[in-house]
Amino acid sequence: MQKIFYIFRHGETELNAKKVWQGTSANPDLNNRGREQATELGQKIKNYGIKTIYSSPFLRAKCTAEIVNMFLQVPLEIENKLHECCFGDAEGHTMDEIGKKWPQLMHDVLYPTPTTWDSKYPGKNAESKHQVFDRINKALIDIAHKSPYNVIGISTHGGVMSSLLAGLKSYGLGLPNCCVAQVNYDSENDELTFIKMI
Repeated sequence: MQKIFYIFRHGETELNAKKVWQGTSANPDLNNRGREQATELGQKIKNYGIKTIYSSPFLRAKCTAEIVNMFLQVPLEIENKLHECCFGDAEGHTMDEIGKKWPQLMHDVLYPTPTTWDSKYPGKNAESKHQVFDRINKALIDIAHKSPYNVIGISTHGGVMSSLLAGLKSYGLGLPNCCVAQVNYDSENDELTFIKMI
């Protein structure tokens, strides 16, 4: 049996607009542009057959899921394991500041590969993209096991998506706000496969 996940990044926040790395220490809501993006996303995927949505608990993902669900009208659940990566000491700093302080590390975290995805920023509770992949991969497989539905929406974060796609051997993909990735679950081998960006 196969299940389809449509995994989408939240809409823009003011910190996104200011190019500040959010991670887990900030919990902003969407700005006006982010709400417009989420509305456009809902219109885009309303006919994809999604029967339920699971969302990260963070406001930016939850609000995106709620706006999308105005078009879908399906059950919406919060799944804590879908939260954004913890980026340690990089959180709260602009991309320019991080790039000056940790240029190679920033590149490795933004564009994880099998040789770099164990890299992580210094600081308490910081996660590598490998660690995040393990968390997200398990969360999605658990959802596939427990959900009665075959087409499932996931509202989450850019760091989560890049970690997942790196673990599924898909590298260097652009992940703007409200982008959508299709990932399929196959119960025969209990694995996820990246299909395409939509």
